[in-house]
Amino acid sequence: MLNHSLLPLCGLSFALAATSQTGRSMRLQAPAVIGQTALFAMQHPASAAGNLYVFLWSPPFAGAAQISLPGFTVNGLARVDLANFTVATAGILDGSGLTPSYPVSVPNLSSLVGFAWDLQSVDLYATSTWTFADDDLAMTVAAPPPAASMVGIAAGTFQMGSVVVGGTATAVHQVTISRPFWMGKYEVTQAQYQAVMGSNPSYFPGANLPVDRVNRLDAGTYCLQLSVQEAAAGRLPSGYVYRLPTEAEWEYCCRAGTTTEWNVGTSLSCIQANFYDISGTSCGTYNQPNAVGSYAANAWGLHDMHGNAWEWTLDNWDGVSGYPAGPVTDPFVGGTPIWYGIRRGGSSGSVDTECRSAYRNRYAYVGTDPYGGFRVVCAPVLP
Repeated sequence: MLNHSLLPLCGLSFALAATSQTGRSMRLQAPAVIGQTALFAMQHPASAAGNLYVFLWSPPFAGAAQISLPGFTVNGLARVDLANFTVATAGILDGSGLTPSYPVSVPNLSSLVGFAWDLQSVDLYATSTWTFADDDLAMTVAAPPPAASMVGIAAGTFQMGSVVVGGTATAVHQVTISRPFWMGKYEVTQAQYQAVMGSNPSYFPGANLPVDRVNRLDAGTYCLQLSVQEAAAGRLPSGYVYRLPTEAEWEYCCRAGTTTEWNVGTSLSCIQANFYDISGTSCGTYNQPNAVGSYAANAWGLHDMHGNAWEWTLDNWDGVSGYPAGPVTDPFVGGTPIWYGIRRGGSSGSVDTECRSAYRNRYAYVGTDPYGGFRVVCAPVLP
């Protein structure tokens, strides 16, 4: 670390202020969790290439301050405590529009849970103009989500969609998931739903069966309550919430590196998933869900991504029958749904083609049925 006395702060004065827009913003790329590496970057205009940048961190600082420095032009507001800060890193901006990732390795010490700091970047032009990022990252170190029920998923790129007719899953296109997250190892069970929501709406009763007859509003309310619960336990990383997976996150996890129609290959059998096999072979209890985890996990340790219960995603149905042809990053159809959301994965009542990794099921936002459930992710907050 560099000592803050290396920067010319003599004669500094400041006053509290509310807003400022400078075109520079902080980006959380991996959260601060004990035993893991947090990653941060600053997004900036490509025209700033060649400028010096620094990352400043300090104890938590409420509000924002307008800085005055004799002989300097200062754009934007300081959102760190300039009376008690450290220069975390420095470098030169390039034309990419994003600084290199700044890593912070968090020791695997439970005593660090709850440790907090602010992190903000400054673009220094010819050392005479300071331009603060519009935001800071108010970071609190968290414990990881419960390992027994969540699987860590790394950021990465995959081919989303299918050329197979059905489920409006074309065209195949490149998707990048830019930030890591955790995915539920299993579909949410009735016992888990009961513990958080105080009720169980399921048609097929069983503590370890997937909860069913939940609409997307129910699933979203569960995620909100779970976020509150896990934040109180110190297991919700800054910038992350419990929510439904986006369609892209869901398919990324279902495929787990595969490119075939199912993550088990070019066909699906009753020893691999619980679905309706039109050949007459029994898949579990006929046309009913099985206990979660009854079948082998995919390559990333996730169970029942094919069959058992339809799983809500966070995306709204936008009325478009296909995907864009070009590459995209973190795609998501947001806003308030009017009629339809999207479910994935198929159920015990679905034929094998409806259980494909890319198959999309448009379903009424407020609709429920005995075959519809969900699973959760602990993932970045979305716009």
